[in-house]
Amino acid sequence: MIVYTLQQTDDGQWNICREQTCLASRLTLARAITEARKLARDQHARTGLTTSVDLISPERTTRLGHYAHPNAESDDTAVA
Repeated sequence: MIVYTLQQTDDGQWNICREQTCLASRLTLARAITEARKLARDQHARTGLTTSVDLISPERTTRLGHYAHPNAESDDTAVA
């Protein structure tokens, strides 16, 4: 599974990351969510791989998007 994460910087902006690579930085939260979901949907459409978008915070991780084929095994419910 490919996971895109949204991580807040010390100055309150947001980054989109995949593993250790920052794909976009200094975004508002709304823009980061929109762009990360687009990246995940496009990746899934191109490769067929399961992709997810997670918002990382000190308190918890929140799944904001999950893109998989209907018959793919997953612990999460699909979110558009």
